[in-house]
Amino acid sequence: MLTFFRHFPGRALLCVIALWASSAGPASAAEPSADAPCPPSFRPQPPTDAALREAEVARLATLTEACHDRADYFAYQGMLLLTLGRLQEAALALEKAVLLDPDLAGAQLDYAQALAQLGELDSARSLAGEVAKRPDIPIALQAWLYDSLGAWQEDGWRLEWSIALLGGGESNLNSAPGIQFLTLTLPGGSVPVELAASEQRRSGGALRTALIGAAARSLGSGLVVISGEMTNRSSPSEADTNQRIVNGNAAYVHPALGGQMGVRVDQTRLWLGGEVTYHSSGWSLLFELPRQLSPVGCAITLGYGAENREFPRSTLQDGRYSGPQAWLACRHEDWQLYLGAQNGEDRASDAARLGGDQRRTDLTLGVGHRLGQDTVFVSAQRGRAVDQLPYSALLGGQARQIDRLSGRVAYEFPYTNQLSIVGYLESTSQKSNIDLFNMDNKAIYFGVRFRGR
Repeated sequence: MLTFFRHFPGRALLCVIALWASSAGPASAAEPSADAPCPPSFRPQPPTDAALREAEVARLATLTEACHDRADYFAYQGMLLLTLGRLQEAALALEKAVLLDPDLAGAQLDYAQALAQLGELDSARSLAGEVAKRPDIPIALQAWLYDSLGAWQEDGWRLEWSIALLGGGESNLNSAPGIQFLTLTLPGGSVPVELAASEQRRSGGALRTALIGAAARSLGSGLVVISGEMTNRSSPSEADTNQRIVNGNAAYVHPALGGQMGVRVDQTRLWLGGEVTYHSSGWSLLFELPRQLSPVGCAITLGYGAENREFPRSTLQDGRYSGPQAWLACRHEDWQLYLGAQNGEDRASDAARLGGDQRRTDLTLGVGHRLGQDTVFVSAQRGRAVDQLPYSALLGGQARQIDRLSGRVAYEFPYTNQLSIVGYLESTSQKSNIDLFNMDNKAIYFGVRFRGR
């Protein structure tokens, strides 16, 4: 069902209702129990009262299994969610409806509106354009469609932001190695050296803030996206471990070869104890494969990127990283899946860099699941870095190898449309054949997140 009636003149609304009714049949008046069969049809219009629409969404949730193969069920569910502003859930339901019945024009247009409100303007324009060309679409609705296509191609910016405020603690605020003594290899034999107190592990409470913003606008047939993120971690008892990370990037994507092609540039800067300790700048070329080449409900993106990495406090570590990238992102009803892989080489800017050039491989996995209105997200990252040359004769004269594994379990409860209660547990473990680079950390944080657009 279309939700556009809120913007239609009376004649256009009648056309839309007629379009839906022709495919949906007469309205169902029964209120099924949790084990009831899927009704033969669904009502052509949503309830006018928001509370009644919420109740209708709850009723439909009891029919998910019985109606799992009914396009009109998912179309009606998606329409209701769209009127309630639950865009992500609406898009999932409407995508299912379109997959089950590609000719269901009402679901296609609701799906287009959901995508447009989520910022996926290219996909929204494509869907609306296809429906506008159908011979069975009423003239009034065609006119509205072309107006919408024009609106979705306007130069206005779409903005989204969120800010999270969290409190918690970490077991290793300064990312110190998990040793008290370091063994040095000298001509006369091995000598243990005790690490300075400032270099040993320090734990304590901390406050975290995370500000995320994104802006998008159409440009020709493509889309410009600018986004940024700033995270701060401060510890009242360990001020010299305070950390700030700022990242910004800009991308342009354009339909090409049945998929989408894009270019992205980004900058990242890290402060520790108020001093800049890391800075990177890079670019990536990206290509999202055509939908028919990806699993249902998924998108596959391939790319190649390069970045300059600078360490102001230790310029000998500077280098340039480059290599291929690949991502798989899937969305199925209450589930989301993300897989990412990168494999490249970090070439030393200075031939005297300890370990020389370095080979790096990174894998990322993320799984999200909606439990009613709540969301649980589990993620893991695995990285390996291998030096090509011996790191240091003092540390055994062997090429360094570092394996890093981190995992996070996060929870979000939406208290209102703009306010959520959030929390996460995180564990990081880094192992190396050189003890100096062994490290582990445990973290726990709880707080709130505000969203706006």
